[in-house]
Amino acid sequence: MRFLLATLTLFLTLSSVFNWDPGPAPGVKIKNFLLYLLVTGLVFNYAVGRKFRIQLPAINTAFVVLIGYSILTYLAIVLFIDYPRYDILRSALDLKNRMVDYMLFFLVFFYGARSEKDAVFLLKCLLLSWIVSHAVAVLDALGYVQIGDIERRGDGRVQGAVGESNQYGAFVALTLPAAVAMAAAVKGWWRWFWIGGAVLTACTLLMTVSRGAFVATFFATVFGAYLFRRYLSMGKIVSWGMMVGGAMLVILLVVSIGFGDLLYERVIGQFSTKDLGGTSSGRTEIWTTAIGMMFEHPLTLLTGFGWNSYWIMPFRYSPHNYYLSQWFNLGLPGLICSVLLLVLPVRTALQSFAAAPVHVRALLAGFVFSTIAYATATFFVDLYVPWIYFWAYAGVTMRLAMIAREAVLEPAVVDRPAVATQRPDPYGWIGAVRH
Repeated sequence: MRFLLATLTLFLTLSSVFNWDPGPAPGVKIKNFLLYLLVTGLVFNYAVGRKFRIQLPAINTAFVVLIGYSILTYLAIVLFIDYPRYDILRSALDLKNRMVDYMLFFLVFFYGARSEKDAVFLLKCLLLSWIVSHAVAVLDALGYVQIGDIERRGDGRVQGAVGESNQYGAFVALTLPAAVAMAAAVKGWWRWFWIGGAVLTACTLLMTVSRGAFVATFFATVFGAYLFRRYLSMGKIVSWGMMVGGAMLVILLVVSIGFGDLLYERVIGQFSTKDLGGTSSGRTEIWTTAIGMMFEHPLTLLTGFGWNSYWIMPFRYSPHNYYLSQWFNLGLPGLICSVLLLVLPVRTALQSFAAAPVHVRALLAGFVFSTIAYATATFFVDLYVPWIYFWAYAGVTMRLAMIAREAVLEPAVVDRPAVATQRPDPYGWIGAVRH
């Protein structure tokens, strides 16, 4: 199963980075074929005798409610409202691709990874695919290669396989903590490989010159450190902070050789203006216009206008805010479920952290930092392709979390107390005990 999941990751990367996914029929992608094959295999496997137990019911429920409400609003538009210019077929395909497939990616990576070995292997495959995409983006920006649809923007900013610079910056903000965590979790020369990947990812983040991604990375660092404060000594926080800060300073100096003027213009120049609209690159006007339309129709503050309705409204720009998009289209049910789907995996990782082995703790912590960065970045941009990667990442990490949790609960089944074992702790996670 894990090799099929690794193959799915490979074709997802080939499709998004190299624009190569020869399907068996027009409009049919190999990655989609593999996804549905894996879903069918899991259903058949559990149906013919493998004992099945639903895990993480809160996340599954949030997915089901979100998809169900999206289908309900879609049917309401098609059968009763009949918006002008509403593309029925396109919206149905978007619902399948952007809702149902997200849940399926989470489920196949969660239930397909049956052991810690499987989960770590798949996590490395995902991280490797991300590093490859960053390498291609950087090489393209430097003029060495031209692969797929990746092009350097006219203003000099780097963009990648998953979208323009702001979208790509949000994706890189997701991947950076994960790469750092993998470097901390492994030993030997592999550690240097992942350190190199983390450095490349940090360079890519700076080259996108995405202020939203910069804010997301900074906020994730501060808030993540607060969440893990009980496990870290102040000395470790200071030493890690100095090392990371020094490394980022060196990376910034190197990147600024070619991007210094652009970094100064977007980060310093635009933040120094007194015009809020200019500072936000027009986002505040976009948000105000959308929310104003909702207040003109007060019921939509609760229900939303319906699935995919934002794009048939007389707006010039995209919402540039994932949460506003969900609220506008799906109302409070969609917004609440969307937020829960980001909060619940973080909560699960935090709850399982103390029970996990040291190397798994690093991976769980990396997921927490990554998800906080991603959730913050999506406040400034709409994302599409990165969600597939995120839910695959969440599925694998939640498997690691559940394995750690079950390792503590198993002794209680045979009426033996769960006693915290003493493990070597070379990474500075102190004060972690099993509950």
